[in-house]
Amino acid sequence: MKEYTKKVILLVAILVVTIAVLVVALKLHDKKMDDLLSESEIKDYLTEIKYEEIENHIIEQPTSIIYVSNSSEDTTRKFDEIFIPVIKKYNLENEVIYININGVTIMDPVYQNAPELVFYKNGEISDMIDVSTLNNSDDIIDVLKERSVISD
Repeated sequence: MKEYTKKVILLVAILVVTIAVLVVALKLHDKKMDDLLSESEIKDYLTEIKYEEIENHIIEQPTSIIYVSNSSEDTTRKFDEIFIPVIKKYNLENEVIYININGVTIMDPVYQNAPELVFYKNGEISDMIDVSTLNNSDDIIDVLKERSVISD
């Protein structure tokens, strides 16, 4: 009976260690996914500012475009995939800035929705576009041409 008890104790110990390793691995995976979702690929192409800095930016550059991003949403990631080539092709790195509202509580209704483009003219909001309705780079180019951001 002692041999049988030792085997049961060994099996229980192995089971407990295996479960503990799995729990730790799942926690590490969740943290890695959260870290990946907290950053957007667009950060390599556009200057990121915090919500608190928008007012100062608009004072310095009264005609601006702000891309409101939420890196944890699929619609934002899909838009980023088609927006990045447009940014590169038309050299919009200095024309557009972005804020990432992932994990940030913002009371201002203008910056609560993502993805969207907010157009400022003379320090005032002149237009807002829900970019989740733009399905390809041609749609983005048309919107930017209509607002005289890019030309032929």
